[in-house]
Amino acid sequence: MKGSQAQGVPSVDIGTGSPGTTVSQIVNDATNMGSLGAAGFTDFYFRGPGFGDSYRVKVAINLSTVTTVDNLVTAINDAIRSAGTAVSPSATAFKNANITASVVTAADGKKSLAFSSSSTAFQVEAGDRMANALLGNVTSTSNPTGKTLTNTVAGGSSAAAAATTFGASGAGTVQVRFQGAGLRTPVDIALTVAAGTTIDQALTSLTSLVATNSSLQAAGITASTATPGSPLVFTSNRGERFEVMAAGDLNNRLGLGSFRASTGATGTFDYSTVTGASGTFAAAAETLEFNIGGGTTVSVAVTPTAATIAGATTALNATIAANATLAAAGLVASHDGTNITIASSSGTRFRLATIGATNVFGFNSAGATGVADTAETQAGNTDINFFASTGIQQSSLLPFTGIRNGGDDQTITITATDAAGVEHSVPIILRNDTTLRNAGTVDEAIAAINTALEQSNDSTLRQIVAVKDKASAGGAEGIKFISTLKGFKVAVGTNAGGTGVGNQGTVATSTTTGTGSTVDISSQAGAENAVNALADAVTRLGEAQAVVGRGQNQFAFAVNLASSQLTNIAAAESRIRDADLAEEAANLTKAQILLQAGISALSQANSAPQQVLSLLQN
Repeated sequence: MKGSQAQGVPSVDIGTGSPGTTVSQIVNDATNMGSLGAAGFTDFYFRGPGFGDSYRVKVAINLSTVTTVDNLVTAINDAIRSAGTAVSPSATAFKNANITASVVTAADGKKSLAFSSSSTAFQVEAGDRMANALLGNVTSTSNPTGKTLTNTVAGGSSAAAAATTFGASGAGTVQVRFQGAGLRTPVDIALTVAAGTTIDQALTSLTSLVATNSSLQAAGITASTATPGSPLVFTSNRGERFEVMAAGDLNNRLGLGSFRASTGATGTFDYSTVTGASGTFAAAAETLEFNIGGGTTVSVAVTPTAATIAGATTALNATIAANATLAAAGLVASHDGTNITIASSSGTRFRLATIGATNVFGFNSAGATGVADTAETQAGNTDINFFASTGIQQSSLLPFTGIRNGGDDQTITITATDAAGVEHSVPIILRNDTTLRNAGTVDEAIAAINTALEQSNDSTLRQIVAVKDKASAGGAEGIKFISTLKGFKVAVGTNAGGTGVGNQGTVATSTTTGTGSTVDISSQAGAENAVNALADAVTRLGEAQAVVGRGQNQFAFAVNLASSQLTNIAAAESRIRDADLAEEAANLTKAQILLQAGISALSQANSAPQQVLSLLQN
């Protein structure tokens, strides 16, 4: 009668006896109300098998009738049932998990919110400050304001001053890329600008494009500051890290960097091959910046050995070979007698910017002055807002760094044993090359892992799910595997770059965390949990009985076969031991007499012809 349970902070009392954090005080707090995505509704997000990270299920709680912890639980359970009726595989999986909300009362009388399931491992996440406070993540025990979940990304430099135009060299399509924050793939915003487009107009368009993008809306990302002369600021209200990068803004009007797109001021965000144009190939130093797969920018100064395209190409290749990051990306420069091409032999994606007004190598597109891309700043949230259920099996928190190079494939192998003792296993390849790009961020990797588990069509492996977690509030996001399966294993492969899932070359074995929840039938939610727990127990008992019954049948068949063989051997032995020697001797004598008589008769029969022949001869 134990199940998995995700409980809020037990030391924070949200019951009516609390001095400052009652449910009524929390739902009426102005700061909490201001964090709501939709007026009057607070959001919780659930992850579990079949409703993993990018397919997490949002449960929107109607706060209109919420005044106490009891009617809070009622409102949450109503919202959970509603979320499970949506027409999608993730909603169905969520419904089958039978997650219910309840109140946990500690020995000292403190009440906290909890979520339980009789059969499924899951994780619950606060989606705003209101939900965070209801889970006990409050500023203090006397202050009902939930801890902030805001993460911000600011531009590396200020946007251009008001009325500044993009100019002829900057006219095209600027690509602004968002990744992280639960996005299973990067989201690119295409901002079209003309030579006469002002920064004011561009920022208004960008803000609108971000606000109307469904993927960014679902991730809770907004453009919170878009003012000429100030750095752009993008905000996430979920407490999840994200990145913002740009390509095609050759004059750095947005302040996000001047990396070129695939064709200068327009084209794709990044590329595995790029060709310059109109290079001077002078024997003069020029600084190039490379961004490999969205990682740290690499700046190199290159001086051609001779004022020719061949000299420029030779110098470029020598510089690439001397830089470990660029060499690992497989970058190689070549020329056709007119222009230089830089390509990755391993399919690694990169971006390129030229710093300065010169165009020695031909990558400055119409002579635009390049601007170095400054690293974005990012604030961590003040507390962890992920609550994993206890009473389940989970792996250790595995660190993660994005796979940048095309040659750094990594294989993750997940193994679990079913109720019959049969081992099930699936290898999952994380990569970032022309074949597949599924590991640039921790969110992409989690999506790839959970997709592979679901598509394995293995009922055992589909009970495992990868979730995102952090060791500390300001720490990096990593991957944790959770399930109700005992002792499942995650084997972490290696790659040359040491990127991807960390602790490479090791096997992480799941262990039990916490004690879960004990069924309590004093409430409707508890009674429902009891029924679910009993149903799950009956199912597990049936599976065990099936295994035992099959074994018994196999043993019975083996025993019957052995018994039959023993009977046949005994009968054969008996026939040998009980033979009548006298009778057999008489039969032998009779056979010998018959044989001799036959020989005699044959001899007499042959004598008559011989006599006739003898008379004829006479």
